[in-house]
Amino acid sequence: METDDAPSTSPRPSRHHLESAFIALAAFAVYALLCAPVSGMGDSSEFTLVLATNGVAHPTGYPLYTLFGHVFCVILHAFTVGWPLAAALWSATGGAIAVFFLRALAVELIDPESPASPTTRLLATVIPVALFAFQPVVLGGATNAEVNIWSLAWACAAAYVFTCLMRAIRAGAAAEAPRAARAAALWGLVCGAGLAHHLTSIWISASLTAGLGVALVRRRRLAPSLVMTAFGATLVPLSSYGIIAWHAWHPAKVQWLWLDPGWTSVVRHVTGAQYQLFLGSFAPNPFQKELLAGAVYPFLLPGLVLLALGALRARDTERRIAAWSLFVAALLATVFIFRYGVPDPAPYFLPAMALGVAAAAPALASIPGVGTRAGTIAIAALGLAGAIPIAAWLRDGNEERRATLEFDATIRSMWSAISPDTALVSWTDDRFLRLREYQILRGEKPALLVVTPDVLFANSVRAEIRDRFGADPLLGFESPHLTRGAPSQERIIGHMRRRLLDDLNARIRAPVILFDPSKPIVFQLRKPWDPADDVHDPRPAHEGK
Repeated sequence: METDDAPSTSPRPSRHHLESAFIALAAFAVYALLCAPVSGMGDSSEFTLVLATNGVAHPTGYPLYTLFGHVFCVILHAFTVGWPLAAALWSATGGAIAVFFLRALAVELIDPESPASPTTRLLATVIPVALFAFQPVVLGGATNAEVNIWSLAWACAAAYVFTCLMRAIRAGAAAEAPRAARAAALWGLVCGAGLAHHLTSIWISASLTAGLGVALVRRRRLAPSLVMTAFGATLVPLSSYGIIAWHAWHPAKVQWLWLDPGWTSVVRHVTGAQYQLFLGSFAPNPFQKELLAGAVYPFLLPGLVLLALGALRARDTERRIAAWSLFVAALLATVFIFRYGVPDPAPYFLPAMALGVAAAAPALASIPGVGTRAGTIAIAALGLAGAIPIAAWLRDGNEERRATLEFDATIRSMWSAISPDTALVSWTDDRFLRLREYQILRGEKPALLVVTPDVLFANSVRAEIRDRFGADPLLGFESPHLTRGAPSQERIIGHMRRRLLDDLNARIRAPVILFDPSKPIVFQLRKPWDPADDVHDPRPAHEGK
């Protein structure tokens, strides 16, 4: 068979991998320094609890993230690292892996016949990767217990493996049956790992798989056995969803409260059925709008252009197929997120952004005159200029770390003001799990039942309240009519939540305590009956500054 390249199917020289590893370690060091020893905002407390206890997170469950992250955190905790810091360092590890594969991908995308010198090639790959590695969205994901940074790591690894496989096809290695079978199995594992982590990986997996299929068909090497091998390998990581099915009937110490025994509940969980209501819109909150404008669009839009230009400039068929596959992958992922109306969409753009960042390397290496001394100096000057925004982003990351510590100090102070005796504590925010974190990981105030009003609709919580307090929190409750997007919807939901708590407070003897860090204030609801022992003025039990 004729080949376009040398017959070797091994990756580029190991020197490039060592360079990528060094860059990744440097990124990890920065991420680790910015990780706070307490849980961050958003879902960080939930993921800290899930990683510490090997539980089940919110849909789609992220079984591989949890399984390997639990082992990672247990090992660190054995060396006296606190659970929140261990969970954050798991994200830092994901960020470093993303940086490694992103830089390796950038090297793969540079044309071997480019006139750029070795120094220029190094700068052309390091500069865009460094800018991306320390921009705000990546920093936020790599310094808090979250899953999106691992979506980025998977996307970078998948794109790198894809380009290596395309190079092997171009070199004729696909003609060797054993190697072709191993390559098919590897690609199946990669695609399965993506789907076992986040279902949005389907856009990248499908695009890159189509590119491999087209290349193999062109070379007349797409045998049914390869398809079956790849499909079978995909099922291996997907089988990890069996852990979630197991916990539906055998609840973990910490797990998503709406995961009930029954296959319908399991399927809804692993498919993220509850998020279908977000499809068809784009509704970032005000903070996210600012983040998108300052840290997402400046990477995303130029990156898509560079990917398209790379495809148009490709000098042979396989490279052209690979380049268009990467472009379509980034484009499909981007279009989907623009039709996914979650309030915090910025992290979901990371995989598409990364592919565009990798395309910046061959663009820099192909600039006319780049092989000259002046060209090298010009790119080095560009790198120095890039240090300016990086410094600002790292400063902001350190400020975010300080704010996280201050917020935790406020929560701890409010928590200390609550009596450890039996009571129901309600915090109208998903971060109520911060208080559960104190209970489960520190053993503090186990007699308190900590909830947010929304979880009163979960069967498991309703049962626990009936068992502990002798009342059904939804007895006589009628859900108000809600119109999606209506201006009054938030106000109606707020009234509904308070009415639920007031009604429950009227039916149980135990205190019902409202926890509101936005004031910050903690207060106990007045009971509707008169006995002196049960009358409580709604005065603050704790007031912050």
